[in-house]
Amino acid sequence: MRTLKQPRARETRERILREAARLFALKGYHDTKLKEVLRAAEVTTGAFFHHFQNKDDMGFAVVDRHMEQRKRDLDAIEERMPPPPGDDPLEQVFRRLDAVREMVASRQRKKGGCVIGNLSTALADTHPEFRKRLAKCFDEMAREFTPLLDAAAEKLGTQRSADTLELSRHIVTIIEGAIMLSRTHRDPGLVDRQFRLLKEYLRAIFGN
Repeated sequence: MRTLKQPRARETRERILREAARLFALKGYHDTKLKEVLRAAEVTTGAFFHHFQNKDDMGFAVVDRHMEQRKRDLDAIEERMPPPPGDDPLEQVFRRLDAVREMVASRQRKKGGCVIGNLSTALADTHPEFRKRLAKCFDEMAREFTPLLDAAAEKLGTQRSADTLELSRHIVTIIEGAIMLSRTHRDPGLVDRQFRLLKEYLRAIFGN
């Protein structure tokens, strides 16, 4: 009996988190009521409290799920890509950016923006624990690029000292800002244009 209940429980928890993430991205954290999540996920109040203590507990789980899924999706996209040409170390950075661009494009038809960005806007000033966790999310995104930029700086022997952590955060700023502007302007091509400018900027920074 336990082997039957465990997969069912995991599926229920996943359904709750999936619907909560969709509603948070579409309506924001504060405007999403718990009863809406339960209705969308087709679960009872008892089933919810079997998995989560409260809405905040669910919110943290939504953040963790999003970050795990994001990394899996990007890694899978990169695996399908051809290897980068030549031995230019910046191409590894561009490869990750191309994976991000493809992931964003695949989600263009979905309503709602980036759930991490939306939660940050709603909660950073009012919820210290969420602010700390969301800050870690952005730093996790940045750290995907930092070792690649370190390798580029070392191999290319850039004349200027590159603060690769801050440069990584700049990349994340461009990514998140481009997603927001693309949706606001209803311009899917905006992401491509901003990423193209970002690549040009990185080549200039590294003197390549």
